[in-house]
This record gives sequence, structure tokens and C-alpha cells, in this order.
Amino acid sequence: MMDRSQTSENVPTDDFKPPRLYPSLPCIDRYDVYQPRKLQASLGSQPEGPQEDAQSDGGHIKMRARMLILEEQRQELLSINERWAKEYRTMVQYYKQKVRDLKALLHQSHGSPGDELRKVERLTLNFNDKLQFNAAKETKWAEDADAELLKAREEARALRAQNSSLTRRGQHQQEEIQRLNKALKEALLTAQPLGCSETLQDLWKHQAEVYKEDFLKERKDREKLKGKYLELKSRFIKVHNELCVFKPQATPQQPRAQRQRHHPGGEQ
Repeated sequence: MMDRSQTSENVPTDDFKPPRLYPSLPCIDRYDVYQPRKLQASLGSQPEGPQEDAQSDGGHIKMRARMLILEEQRQELLSINERWAKEYRTMVQYYKQKVRDLKALLHQSHGSPGDELRKVERLTLNFNDKLQFNAAKETKWAEDADAELLKAREEARALRAQNSSLTRRGQHQQEEIQRLNKALKEALLTAQPLGCSETLQDLWKHQAEVYKEDFLKERKDREKLKGKYLELKSRFIKVHNELCVFKPQATPQQPRAQRQRHHPGGEQ
């Protein structure tokens, strides 16, 4: 009996409100609803006794009411936790499946990063091969152009020398013709017998005709060589211009000594 009295004294009986364990629980003070009903039923079933027994029984009833309320709140909390856990697992499965679908869609659209990298490397190798092939082709073309240019220069030099030789020969023959004509005039003016004079005149005329034919032939050859020289000169100028346009692209840093060797000054 003393234990019950001490227990009833330790438990406050005025204005007790049980704590709400979770905000989603109904905002109803079950203790206020439960306590009067249970308390009246208990008091109605008990016989009248001393006041101390009534107080201890009232404290016991309050404790039981609290325990019932707490148990009900615990059950509700467990139910809410189970529902939330189920929803969480459902959401996890949903988003995992969504991530897998997005990855599959990305793989179908663009391929894997390894495939993209291999594709880029393959394109880079093809581009480098094309660059090397074009560089080799341009280098070969430049070498062929240099060889053709040197050949044209040699031919032009030989033609200039031949033209100079023919010019000198033509001048010499022209001087010889003038000398013979002068000698012929002097011979005609001399007082010699008619037969001898006619023979000498015929001789000089024949010799003059021979020299004239030689001179005309030499002049024809010289004009022919001059035409060939002009043609080679035009070819040389054309090749030289093409080479000047192409070389800065093929060999932009060609040494100065090599440029002087390929393009010596004063040779056109």
C-alpha cells in the first residue's frame, strides 16, 4: 500500500498532457478522452473504501491510460515508418531503372567514350596520312620543277652562246660582202681588156652570190634559233613563276644558300 501511495505521489495528476511522438499523428489528446471514461468505470466498479485507496487506484488508472496511449502511438509510428520504407524502396527502384534507361539511351545515341576516342584517333591517323602524302607529292613536284627549270636555263644558255656565234659570223660575212662589192667596183673602173674584165666581173659576181646565199642561210638559221630561244625563255618564265608561287607553301623555310643555288641572279 505504501508503494502505491509513493507511486501516486511521484506521478503528477494536474494538467498532464502526453507528448506527441510524430507530427502526422492525430492532434487529439487521447489521455483526456480516455482518462475520464476509464476512471468513471473503475470508480463505479470499486466499492467505497478509504480515501487513500481511491487516490492510489486513480494513479494506477492514469498510468495504464498513459501506457495505452503510448502503445497506440507506437503502433501508428511503426505503421507510418513501414509505409515510408515501402515508398522509399519503390522510389529507389524507379530511379535506378530510370538511370539505367538513360545510360542505355545515351549509349545508343553517342556510343561509349571508348568508341568515340577510337573514332577520333582513327580520323587523326587518316588526316596525318593524307598530310604526309600531300607533303611528299608537293616535294616531288617541287623537285621536278627545279630540274625542269635548271634544264631550261642550260638550254637558254646554250642558245645564247649559239646565237652570239651566229651573230659574229653574220657580221663577218657582211663585212666580207661589203669588201668584195668594193673590190668589184674598183675592178670595173680599171682599164683592162674587155674579155678579161668580163671574166673577172663574172667571177666576182659568182663569189658575191655565194656569199649572199651563205649570209641569207645564216640569217635564216639565226632567226630560227632566236624564235626557239624566245620560246624557251617564255617557258622558263612560266615555270619560274609557278615555282615562286608554290615554294613558299612546300618549303617555307628554305635556306638562303639553296635559294641562291636554284635562282642565281642574272640568268633569265
